[in-house]
Amino acid sequence: MRNEMMTVAKNQEIAANTYELTLSGALVNDISKAGTFLHIEVPGGDLVLRRPISIASVDPVAGTCTLVYKEMGEGTKRLARCRPGDLLAVLGPLGNTGFPVESPQAEDHVLLIGGGVGVPPLYYAAYELAKRKVTFTVILGFQTKAAVFYEEQFRYLPGSEVQIMTDDGSYGGQGTVIDALKTRTDRPAWLFSCGPRGMLRALEIVSAQPGTKGYVSLEERMGCGVGACLACVCETADRSSYRKICQDGPVFAFKEVLL
Repeated sequence: MRNEMMTVAKNQEIAANTYELTLSGALVNDISKAGTFLHIEVPGGDLVLRRPISIASVDPVAGTCTLVYKEMGEGTKRLARCRPGDLLAVLGPLGNTGFPVESPQAEDHVLLIGGGVGVPPLYYAAYELAKRKVTFTVILGFQTKAAVFYEEQFRYLPGSEVQIMTDDGSYGGQGTVIDALKTRTDRPAWLFSCGPRGMLRALEIVSAQPGTKGYVSLEERMGCGVGACLACVCETADRSSYRKICQDGPVFAFKEVLL
């Protein structure tokens, strides 16, 4: 884990209120797990809490990493105003668990399901699967056509099948990722997912199928990002204890934690 100043290489809007931020710095050399995140200090100095943002991709040759975030509150509004050459204080990479992209075999069917800003860590996972020549299916859910992003990036990866769903039917299929699943008869050997809690709860049914190993990346509001403040704890599925998403996760096996 490093705490360093990283340089903004690119920061552009890629969908409605959704930005792609590319950073350069030595910290990139420490990123090795799909599913980990960076904790970014908001410019200005008056907002105490950093913003946790998932890592979407890494380019070790260029020395850059790419993040995708949604402009929602004052902190992300300030990030959206950053320009190439600006410096950002970054802590990371954080999280001790990522998607087990090294485990699926070439003959396995891997299903990746993401909703909204839960999509970026799945792209990192898909990229790593493609490097290992593992084929996979991607189902991405968005509210409307204007919110869709990274479709072409996923389609460009070898061995990928991509399906887009929008709530209003303005692009792709109409409905949710769960609606898309209802039309499929195949059973995945692996399920990687990230998105709204309601979507993840519904996916527990898929992960419970015999022969399916399911993993979920949890997004949560965080304080310190290193497990000291207990702001991001979640209960274990058996209600016997708690897990810190920033330190014990952010990726967990389905049924390990209570969704």
